[in-house]
Amino acid sequence: MRAAQFKTVTQSQKQFRLGLVFFVHKLGWGRLLLLCLILTIGAAWWRGVPYMQKQNYLLEEQLTDLQAKHLQLNQTKPSPALDANTQRLHAFYELLGERRHLEQQVKTILYLANESGVSLKAGEYQLVENHAGKYFTYKIQLPVRGSYQQIRKFAEQVLLTVPFAAMDEISFKREAINGAVIESKIVFALYASDMAAVTGPVGGFE
Repeated sequence: MRAAQFKTVTQSQKQFRLGLVFFVHKLGWGRLLLLCLILTIGAAWWRGVPYMQKQNYLLEEQLTDLQAKHLQLNQTKPSPALDANTQRLHAFYELLGERRHLEQQVKTILYLANESGVSLKAGEYQLVENHAGKYFTYKIQLPVRGSYQQIRKFAEQVLLTVPFAAMDEISFKREAINGAVIESKIVFALYASDMAAVTGPVGGFE
């Protein structure tokens, strides 16, 4: 029985080989090579496309992670520290007054003069523009009359009340050696930014 089965298998193999030889002979070696090449390419494509898709997906994930890290780094990156000169310049601009309010500041100075007990004569005013610094200087020259304590109090109150004011000049003249009344000339400078236009000098006063 086993011998019969062996003969059957052998005959099947012979028939398969004969059929294969016949098929190759009929197809030709050129076409057979082409068929093998097509089958090889198909198998490679079938295995390679999913692999390439997976690699592309991994690359996209890595790119997304890099972009997120770059964005986070830019957000947390500290701004460069300003040098001392730049810091002082910024502080100066923050303290500037507004050009449109200079007339109101002159009224404040008049009020402080009255509170200090000094008397004022007609003053002189001059608005100067600093093109390089982009700010304005309003010069106020005031002839002041009073005691030394009164004049000193007046000057101190102006500087304390008007933060963007500076005292450019002060001079004293006493008519008599033992006299209590002093003639003084004080020049204040108000520093302002060009927030609004001023029609001209505020004017004098009696």
